[in-house]
Amino acid sequence: MSAVRFAPWVGARYASEGFQGLRVLVVCESHYGRKRYERPTVTPEVIKALALNHKHPLARSKPGRHPHFAKIMTAVHNERSSDRFDNAHRADFWDRVAYYNFVQEFLPSHRVAPPAGAWARGVAPWDEVLEVLQPEAILCFSARNGERVKAHARGVPVAVVNHPSSNFAYRRVNPVIASCLEAAAQRKAAGTTTSLVSEGPVLLKWQQATQAAHGAHPTMSTIPADELTAILATWKGLMEAIDTASERAAPRGSP
Repeated sequence: MSAVRFAPWVGARYASEGFQGLRVLVVCESHYGRKRYERPTVTPEVIKALALNHKHPLARSKPGRHPHFAKIMTAVHNERSSDRFDNAHRADFWDRVAYYNFVQEFLPSHRVAPPAGAWARGVAPWDEVLEVLQPEAILCFSARNGERVKAHARGVPVAVVNHPSSNFAYRRVNPVIASCLEAAAQRKAAGTTTSLVSEGPVLLKWQQATQAAHGAHPTMSTIPADELTAILATWKGLMEAIDTASERAAPRGSP
């Protein structure tokens, strides 16, 4: 069973076409919220809601796009304004890339830096993501996690830039990303790229999670109490199953 607690977003054309002909993996830091809201599909749900503005069936309105995802898409395209991108452009971009949060547990607030233990616990799942997705370029939107990502990149070109919410400037970020994509393209042309994407049950599960996800529900308080209780119980069971399997598979002495 996979050790990854929050399934990555895997666009439908990530493996077959990619972005600029490359398998591009975007890695950020973490999700935020109360621990009882942890669930395996949270990352695809957030992309559907805040990058693509998809409405959850139980929500009263669409959530609205978040600048975090708009900045990522704009920078990867080497642009300096998201105004030129319409809904079709956004859908096309996210269909071509994968997205993953390194820290695999909820943090209480975006103002709280991930503790050392959370970073450490993210290494094994990250290695699994690389093994399954076999990215040809890694775009790390987290300066404080850059060295860790580079150390576990398996030789794949990595761009490390600031998080979209922290001292982010296109004039600094865009050249770093463009250079990484160019290096990845040259590496691929020279035949020194990574293996093919691992076609197996884990990838299939992530792809299905991406396709089936609804936009994350913006306010759990609007869900009737009995329904919310059932939802939370289901999520708790899913997360406990992942954690139990990971503990059984982990070597002794690992964090």
